[in-house]
Amino acid sequence: MCIRTSITAALAMAAFALLPSVPVHAQGLGTLGGNVCSAVNTNDSGAVVGTCRDAEGDVGAVYWAPGTEIPVPLSMLEPDGPCSVYDINNGNIAVGNCEKGAAGEFFPVRWTLSLPGSLPQRLNPLLGHVNAAAGIINHAGVVGGASLDGGGSPRAVIWRAGQTAAVELPELGLLPPLLTSSTGCQIADMTDDASPIVVGTCSLDEGGSIAVRWQPGVLGYTVSALPRLPDGSNCVAAAINQSGQIAGTCETATGDIVAVRWAANNTLTYLDDLEVSGPSREQLAVADMNEGGVIVGNYLTDEGYSRAFVWSPVNNPASEEALDIGGLGGFWTTIIDIADDGTFTGVAQTSDGRVEGFAGSATLEIAGIGTLGGFTSAPAALSDSGNHLVGTSQTAAGFGNAFLLSATLTRLTRASASRTQSRLARLQFLETEPAAISNLIDPELQPVLYEGDILLTEDQSAHLLDEETLSLKRRHCREVIRSRICGLKKIIWRHG
Repeated sequence: MCIRTSITAALAMAAFALLPSVPVHAQGLGTLGGNVCSAVNTNDSGAVVGTCRDAEGDVGAVYWAPGTEIPVPLSMLEPDGPCSVYDINNGNIAVGNCEKGAAGEFFPVRWTLSLPGSLPQRLNPLLGHVNAAAGIINHAGVVGGASLDGGGSPRAVIWRAGQTAAVELPELGLLPPLLTSSTGCQIADMTDDASPIVVGTCSLDEGGSIAVRWQPGVLGYTVSALPRLPDGSNCVAAAINQSGQIAGTCETATGDIVAVRWAANNTLTYLDDLEVSGPSREQLAVADMNEGGVIVGNYLTDEGYSRAFVWSPVNNPASEEALDIGGLGGFWTTIIDIADDGTFTGVAQTSDGRVEGFAGSATLEIAGIGTLGGFTSAPAALSDSGNHLVGTSQTAAGFGNAFLLSATLTRLTRASASRTQSRLARLQFLETEPAAISNLIDPELQPVLYEGDILLTEDQSAHLLDEETLSLKRRHCREVIRSRICGLKKIIWRHG
């Protein structure tokens, strides 16, 4: 099932604890009486946010409190104005977007889930802009997103905790916003401070893209471009941790795609080969990074299949090595998330052609998480602690439902995988219309699809979903800014 070579010295020194096999608690999450629910994110207490369709067919944002199976609809800005929720922090504050007005426009909102039934707090765009969109929230309550001008062009912004006024993150240039050298900057991640360091990607006026870092100062935020590879071009930022390390993906002088990590002082190291025997390892794209600086990502084989790696940088490009995480017996594996304890998750093809979620770490073989009795499961996100995993699965009758997996400690193991599957199969569920897993990822429920940290346009996501299931990344952009690919087109791959 899992083909594993020797663990490299770098990975052997990573801060992963080899935990024993522990019981895994599977919980099917209930519905609102409609035919679809989808869990999209969770926090360290096991609170879950997502979207559900009710008995009347309306889709809305919901919240599952820790230890409960019954979803609670999140309040709307106005009656019959549907909302989508994307992220939740450890303070039980969630962020998303709600519809309001006759034109059907969506506006960014923040929910305080500790006050059930309270109205969402609407977040305002920049002065002179007509709309905005929220995507992520940090543990200090700062929301990241975009403010949109009359032409729909986005500006990267944050909203500080408890505040509704947007704080603009400047574009690159000599005198922004008057003289800029970049456009359409978009946020990827931020630290967990009240005035966070923010990272993202900007399109350059001269063409291509560049990874950037915004830092707070006495006079507001300043922006700086992160170094590229020697003679290289495009770069994309994916994640930042509290140490100031930034993970991303860059293009080399020859057009290859490599995984990179910038230190807080801008020192750049990169991974361009896994240094293992077997098929060629190319196009290494970063998906996520944890607080320990350990990076996960995906690459392409010669046959064009996606495979996944875990990398613990040693800050020397000549010595960097990574570990192929293995698979579930099929042709492809895609990783989407890594927790601070080293647990990671993703989705893979099984030996019999099914699509199943998995969990593992650099020191434990990956294990399929099972299903709700059907053929497919698709993780959406891990909690930062690694204790909770949420996603969507198919039931025994071919219907869809949301799930939550929680371990007594922090680990799903191969020994517990079979128990997980049998428990999942016994869970109660509300039967819905038969659907393949690609249909479970409803455009109304999940307006944006990610592969790694690359935003797919509507046409591309539809094309790829017809070929294989894509997992959902926990960070999202609103539909109004999805017409542009956040990053390098070369990183988008097919699963075969």
